[in-house]
This record gives sequence, structure tokens and C-alpha cells, in this order.
Amino acid sequence: MPTELTADTLIPLSIQERKTLILHHASLIDVTKITDEYLHDAYKLEKVIYPIASAYFKYQIEQDNLNGSVLRLDTQSSLIHSKTNKFAENFITWLKEDFERKNAILDRHPNPINLFELCGAKLLVTSNSVTRTLSTKMGLLWEDISNISPYVIIPEIEFGIKITGIDIIILSDKIVKFAQLKTLKGTLTGSQIPRAKKELGIHQNPLFITAFDLGKWTFPKTPNIPRIAGKEFWDIIHIDYDLVENNVRNMLQRIDKAFAELATS
Repeated sequence: MPTELTADTLIPLSIQERKTLILHHASLIDVTKITDEYLHDAYKLEKVIYPIASAYFKYQIEQDNLNGSVLRLDTQSSLIHSKTNKFAENFITWLKEDFERKNAILDRHPNPINLFELCGAKLLVTSNSVTRTLSTKMGLLWEDISNISPYVIIPEIEFGIKITGIDIIILSDKIVKFAQLKTLKGTLTGSQIPRAKKELGIHQNPLFITAFDLGKWTFPKTPNIPRIAGKEFWDIIHIDYDLVENNVRNMLQRIDKAFAELATS
């Protein structure tokens, strides 16, 4: 007989054991009312996780309080600095390898294919691909920083499970919310918006979040899917926004400096 699924049964288990138990219970959920087949698994997983999430959060918060809360400003500061510093180091390593690869290609195939290559403008040759890669990788950094808080669950980290369209689960005002987390208000393109609305719309208490309150919203205002940005988000999960912004600023300035040095070397 399968184990009953509760927060108490999940907590002592390994991530793989949690995943196995959740997937078993998810397989029993009826999805006939969900017309988009690619969202069937996401719907089933939410229906299994949602009822136990409050108790799971309660455990996380109690453990955090017992062990000297990570939400203390000095602890937050240290943890956020560690994560942004590691990100900068890893990205700069990738940058150096990327420059070496591209220089090797140019050496083997010296015929330029665009004006930037013709003029030897290394920074312009690489800048577009570098900023795209940086933006993609930073999306995971916001999840990593938010996961400092006991008011956040990252399904992939906690349960070994990816829920389509859901990056984080948060506890706000004692309400469990399933959310997408993007970088900026204008992150979504026009073609991505209908998909995001579908992905969030199948869940109880969905939320669309951006890590920074910058630019104009491209995700439309809708009564069924609230949206929050920047400090409002970080306040909800009890992470100090100024610490996030200051550490990210230092991180990006460090990456920018390394990029400029590589381009002129």
C-alpha cells in the first residue's frame, strides 16, 4: 500500500524518495478538464503538492528559527554575497573560454562574415551572445537567492521535480502561491504571453513575479493572475531588497570589467 503523502512523510526522505512518492500520487489525479496536454503533469503535481505545502513551509520556518534565522540581515548579506560572487566567478570563467573558442575559430577561418569581424571589434562581435547567455543564467540566480528564504520552495531543489511554468512556490500571508519568476517586467515577448497565462492559469493562487521593478509590463494585468515586481516580491519572502540590488550591481560591474578587458586584450 503506497505511503500517505503528507509533509511529515516527505520531510525525512531523500529528494529522490520525495520525487517517487509525489509522482505516484500525481499519477492518480484526474486531468480530463485540462485541455492542454503539455500541462497535464503540471496540474497533477500542483494538486498533490498544494495540500501539503503549508505544513512543509511551517517545518522550514520552524527549523530556520531554531537554527538562528537566515533572515537576519548579516546572514542574508553573507549568503547573497556568496551566491553572486560564485555566479560572477563562474560566468567570467565561461567568458574566457568563449573568447578563446571564438578567437580560435577566427584564426582558422580569417575571412570575416560581418562588419564587426572585418574591423576586429571583439566586443561587438561577442556582446550580443554574451548578454543573451548572461540573461538566461541570471534567471536561475534569482531562484537561487530566493531559496535562501524558508518562505520559498524550489520544486526542483526540494522534490527533484520540474513543474512546467512554475519556478518557485512561496508562502505569502499564509497563502501558498505557485509562481513564475522572471528578471524584468518586459522579459516576456508577445508570443510568450499566452503560454505563460495558460501555465499559471491552471493553478490555485498563481502569481507572476519579476525580480526587479524595471521597464514596462508585458504580462497583462488580469484578475486571476496577480503580478508583483522588485522590492514587493523580496519583501514577501523576507529578503532585503537593498542587499539583493547592491550585490547584483557589484556582480555585474565585475563581469562588465572582465568582459571589457577580454575584448581589448
